[in-house]
Amino acid sequence: MKYEMVIFDLGSTLINYENHPWTELGMMGCRNAAPMIKEVTGIEISPARLWDAFSLTIDQMFKVNTEDLREIDLRAVTSEILADFGIGVTDGLPLRFIEAYYQPVTEQVSLIPGAVEILTEIRKAGMKIGLVSNTIFPAEYHRREMRNFGIFDYFDFTLFSSERKIRKPNKEFYLAALSLGGTKPENSIFIGDRLIEDVGGPQSVGIDGVLKYTDGRDYSADIKPFATIHELGELENILF
Repeated sequence: MKYEMVIFDLGSTLINYENHPWTELGMMGCRNAAPMIKEVTGIEISPARLWDAFSLTIDQMFKVNTEDLREIDLRAVTSEILADFGIGVTDGLPLRFIEAYYQPVTEQVSLIPGAVEILTEIRKAGMKIGLVSNTIFPAEYHRREMRNFGIFDYFDFTLFSSERKIRKPNKEFYLAALSLGGTKPENSIFIGDRLIEDVGGPQSVGIDGVLKYTDGRDYSADIKPFATIHELGELENILF
């Protein structure tokens, strides 16, 4: 068997986070967070103003961090946004805001069909399983979701950009996965829904990259996947 380790992306690969548009989810998060801010600080801010400030700042940070692939420090960004509204950030308020903001997101996530089945087959085959995922949110949120769906225990390790402080396609992210898995690049394979981060990035260090095709993604980059799948069950023919 060629592969000793299978590395997955999380969003749109194993868990679907986009059952609602992200702009809608952002507004839902701000509607959830605004009452908490008023209760704690006495300051009333409309959800629309919160969302305008939050989305604008995050978009600007992504542009700034594009070249060096640093991950956004969401607590620092949240503290800055609240301070701009004249709100002090004592008593863990930024984290409370993030938790309230994220609640509507996590309530609407769903497991991608076939996830448990393919993870079970990979584990039965004796391969290691890893996860490398970009996220601005605290890693424990996503590990909790994985536990709720019953897939967390399949993984030998889980790496999230909010902990590592770097984003895919930074090569160091994939090299860290290889180190944790104790495998060589040629004996590892990566599955994800984004062409640059989940195919081009892994293949830049010698890991085969499988694209899990997702409607609405930009696949115009000049990157050729090792293979393309539409359903997780298609991995059986590639792995075994």
